[in-house]
Amino acid sequence: MPKLMLGVVDVAYSDGDGATTTGDVAGFLEAEYHVMRTFLEMYEEQIGEFLADAMVGEIESMAQGKPVTIFGKDVSTHLGDRVISGSSVNGKIEEAFRNYLDAREWKQVSGQTIASAEQGVSLRKKQSTPKKPKARAEFFSTGLYSASFRAWLES
Repeated sequence: MPKLMLGVVDVAYSDGDGATTTGDVAGFLEAEYHVMRTFLEMYEEQIGEFLADAMVGEIESMAQGKPVTIFGKDVSTHLGDRVISGSSVNGKIEEAFRNYLDAREWKQVSGQTIASAEQGVSLRKKQSTPKKPKARAEFFSTGLYSASFRAWLES
């Protein structure tokens, strides 16, 4: 039976010594804040619908004699120390995760705050701390964590 996996493409952050990767950050955020688990719990039904829609699409492709791609293209990338491979589940789950982060739904559910997000600290700008602090979405300091998120199926 296929398993839905959530993770990130392992990419090194360009600031500092380059020793920190998105896999390291994702592991820390999951252990400390349960970001992906909260997302999965909140969107479980919608993710099920995404998977069902993808399955229907595959059945339609088979009926039309088209090659079956099993929910999209194959992916093979790194997650921390291990190589992941499986089948992509179109981009709907990834898009839902990015929207979840952007809408700050994690904060609404968990009730937790992150000081740097409340102060508007962003490593994407020359001046990381703004003169007039305006809260930003949590987990978007550089945007790399969000951009590298992936959902795939493993057998």
